[in-house]
Amino acid sequence: MIKPPPSRDDLMALAHEHSHVSKDHERATAESVRRKLEARLREIEGRFERDLAEATTDEALRQAWRDHLHRRGPAPDEPPPVPSLVFRGRSEIGSEAVAREKAGDVHIEVDGAVYDRRLRLDLATDPEGAVLRIGPLPPFRERFELPAEALDALRSWLERPGAEPPWRWARELVAEGLVDGHFALTDRGRRALMRRAA
Repeated sequence: MIKPPPSRDDLMALAHEHSHVSKDHERATAESVRRKLEARLREIEGRFERDLAEATTDEALRQAWRDHLHRRGPAPDEPPPVPSLVFRGRSEIGSEAVAREKAGDVHIEVDGAVYDRRLRLDLATDPEGAVLRIGPLPPFRERFELPAEALDALRSWLERPGAEPPWRWARELVAEGLVDGHFALTDRGRRALMRRAA
């Protein structure tokens, strides 16, 4: 699967994670904890720079993002957000369907080609999860492509009101459509949690 270039949401998630780890570093008193947090900050900054290099070639935009990360400057409006993933599934013959929300519609691609556009996504459910039917094609069974640890971290966070969101997994959770850019749980996220719990 070809991944799209990092979006504004991806960069924002890394900036949020950096901010939280930075605050923990400022509060830490034990030298061993501070060293671990410094290493974590360097790792986040490295990911941020790699994503930034993929996201844009505009050096002024890159500098504006660096100012946001290090000096809490305003977040740039670019690059544009990737449309929200609302469904990903595979048919019994191996074809993949991906549905994303774009401008109020749901655009459905099958094996990378645009196939259909709808006002909303109608999913059937059975004991094994959600199924998407598209015209004469075999049904597509919903799948989730993220580490089990990311889903477990999301569940733990939701079970503990007031806890910090799982920033470490923010990019994966947003890219897979389980949470939005504000860390609100999506319908797809609810289906993933129900499926994992079953």
